[in-house]
Amino acid sequence: MRLEIKLKVLLALIPLLSAVLVGCDYYQTKLDCSDYFEGRDKGGFTTDESGLAKFEKNGVIWYRCAAGQRYSNFRCKGEPLRLSWDEANEYATEFSQKSGKAWRLPSKQELKSIMEEKCINPSVNPTVFPGLEVDNFWTASGSLNSDLFRCSVYTYRGDLFCRQPRVVELPFLLVGGSN
Repeated sequence: MRLEIKLKVLLALIPLLSAVLVGCDYYQTKLDCSDYFEGRDKGGFTTDESGLAKFEKNGVIWYRCAAGQRYSNFRCKGEPLRLSWDEANEYATEFSQKSGKAWRLPSKQELKSIMEEKCINPSVNPTVFPGLEVDNFWTASGSLNSDLFRCSVYTYRGDLFCRQPRVVELPFLLVGGSN
């Protein structure tokens, strides 16, 4: 009888232990993206000298530096702008009018699509997005919870957060075209 109870307890614990062990890879130490990408590996992007990068998976055109910075000699120079969500959208509209090309904030899906799952700090290809800082970056996406919140992506590991108060000042990237 005692052996039978121990066997039942052991059999009940096997799925629990399996779940715990399988879930541990989330916390596994990942390489820094600057070490993960070798040389000039662009990982699915096509780039040009003007600071644009086209992601071949979805065809989205990215400006390679955070808004407020300029691309020169394979580097992003200057300080990134930190604006509220509404101000960031106004900046994209004004930038579009002055440049004659449509620019906007990326959707949460677009920003998540360039995040690298196999590396961190920040979780983007440093050849394509040189010197991108680790921070929460605005997306164009709203929150399902309230109009007071919007979505951002934390670039250290590429985590999505959709309870970011829209008045908080964050950096942001720009993508070309309409959504």
